[in-house]
Amino acid sequence: MTLKHDNRRDVPEWLATLNPGKLAETDLPLINILTDSLYYPAAAFDGNPVKCLGGFIHSFVYVDYGVAETAVTREVAAKGFRGYRLVGEKILREADLAPAGWTPKIPARFQNEADELNRMALQIDPAVFGRWYIFDRKDGLEDDHGPSRFSLLYIGGDGIATYQAIYLRNNIAPLALAIILIEYGHGHVYGPAFTDPAGFMAETVLRMGCAPPKYFVCGQVGIVQSFWPDAYPHLVELFPDDRGIGVWRQ
Repeated sequence: MTLKHDNRRDVPEWLATLNPGKLAETDLPLINILTDSLYYPAAAFDGNPVKCLGGFIHSFVYVDYGVAETAVTREVAAKGFRGYRLVGEKILREADLAPAGWTPKIPARFQNEADELNRMALQIDPAVFGRWYIFDRKDGLEDDHGPSRFSLLYIGGDGIATYQAIYLRNNIAPLALAIILIEYGHGHVYGPAFTDPAGFMAETVLRMGCAPPKYFVCGQVGIVQSFWPDAYPHLVELFPDDRGIGVWRQ
């Protein structure tokens, strides 16, 4: 059983009826984007969640403080996603994502961990940015390739603070959370903080606000395991690339 094929869903109406040619002038429909989305901190340019879950999920939120805005725009323009063409994009301001601003909530027991994440962020020192992209499937491809359209929100920011700012502030949980230790980008840098079931990320997602995501996409090369086994004990499927990445559920 695969979610992409056996649980395929129609493109949501808000996305299907969107005019991507006027995306720059369109108000960001943040609540629609967050609803039934996949949230992927430390995402770099990993297209596997789109490839393997597109059609079950139509809205992807990627976050990485280690990727510059110029790198994102270059990657989208040069490579994008196989079988898809970019049909619209919008440059975002912080006010589009958190109109009233946001101060991260840090329980005292996680202050040292938060300080370390902040130290790493300052070493990389990117400018916080946001981009919203719409992709349409290329002609000649069918549903077995992926959905006819999907949304990608890419934010250059901290994975924990961004989750708090957009999901918890709006009392919405993503349908799926992805924590994948990839061999490029900053997956391994974030690794201990994000994979620890008693860590700050797990605390934020599981115990600091709204109900947690239903699905947990996680893994690393050669190891098939749920990083948070008490919260997500049941294996749903493995991605078909032998990297040990799987989808787990509550």
